Amino acid sequence: MEHFTLPPGTKSGTPEMAAKIEDAIQSFCTISDVPVTFFNTNGEIEWECYKQNKFCDLFDIYRDTHSSCFKNLVSSSKLATQLGEPYVFVCKAGLVKIAVSLIINGQVQGCFIAGPIIMGGLKESIITNVFSLNSIHFDSYPKIILFLRNMKIFKPKDVSYLATLLGNSILAAITPNGDYSSINSQYREQRRIGENLQKYKKEHKTMPYPYELENKLIDSVKDGDAKTSLELLKKLLDEISLVEVGDLPSIKTKVLGLCTILSRIATDKNLSQEQTESYFYDMNVLNQAVSFQELSLLASNLIENITQAISTSTYSGNSQIIKLAIQNINENYKNKISLKVVADQLHTNPSYLSMLFKQEMGLTFTDYLNQIRINRSCDLLTNTSLNLIDISIQSGFDDQSYFSKVFKKLKGTTPKDYRKKKG
Repeated sequence: MEHFTLPPGTKSGTPEMAAKIEDAIQSFCTISDVPVTFFNTNGEIEWECYKQNKFCDLFDIYRDTHSSCFKNLVSSSKLATQLGEPYVFVCKAGLVKIAVSLIINGQVQGCFIAGPIIMGGLKESIITNVFSLNSIHFDSYPKIILFLRNMKIFKPKDVSYLATLLGNSILAAITPNGDYSSINSQYREQRRIGENLQKYKKEHKTMPYPYELENKLIDSVKDGDAKTSLELLKKLLDEISLVEVGDLPSIKTKVLGLCTILSRIATDKNLSQEQTESYFYDMNVLNQAVSFQELSLLASNLIENITQAISTSTYSGNSQIIKLAIQNINENYKNKISLKVVADQLHTNPSYLSMLFKQEMGLTFTDYLNQIRINRSCDLLTNTSLNLIDISIQSGFDDQSYFSKVFKKLKGTTPKDYRKKKG
């Protein structure tokens, strides 16, 4: 097995620290019989411990960056970073995994994923899910079932202990470090507020649903005002928690209903099919949230994405030509489109379209097109491990250098630094 090394450029990350982390992980694996994998910030596997015990390695879907399995890992790694503590989640097959983000001096270096783990017992649904997710030859069935039956089974409480042990092992290896305590203190404060909200609700039993606040949030999203939308969302979630006495399934039902409305609004704004499909995928992930804090984070991310997309595609004027031009751009931004191409398709003069576009939208045709493309690249930078060349191509830019230049102009930072900041 190769030795664990910290990513190049890690501030204050010494070989001695890397050795301490490796020793801590090996100790955890030896005691628990649970494999641990380290993923870099691009979602790529950098290091594995107890690889022989890792069930996932039997399948190609595990390393496919376009699979639901990979998206689940990336999303869980991001949530572990936001929570600042170990995050226990269930994979698509029904097996349990533990994510612990590696943060050194304010910079996310990657994420440790422990598992997969069988919790409670080997259910028939797990075997069914494994076979439905993967293309498996009949001859491999006995090997896979035997591997599953030989895996150690943990009680739910034991999984919680494993998460604490793994998190503390990593934290001890990189001490002193104030990053985790800073993030976790925020998380604990949110939990304290949640407990107070439940107490308040019990003392004030008749509390109506905050429809007025919900309508303000919907209007804010329609206006493309991301900052105000997130502020209103926080207030709305707090009040919904009061109304439902902290009951997570009931809160989740209300939030999913709201997100469904907002997703339909996004669809009506002529956003691309790819964008709207991603919102419904995010809602499916939101439905799997296991805590109010996780639900809040996921809802905030989803609403921020919808609002930002709407802000660059909203047109409330009366010009049918501009409406069609915007629809054309939103649907074809990945292709080689230009002012002349769109003008030809709309049977109008390019100069006239250029003048009308600037007059109606307050920005040029090219500036609007670049905004749409950059927004798409932000989504890819945050939710995939694609390299910058692939991201620039999938966002509609043929030239990576030009893509980086436009990105820096619109976002005030480089694509690489943007990805680091978003974790």
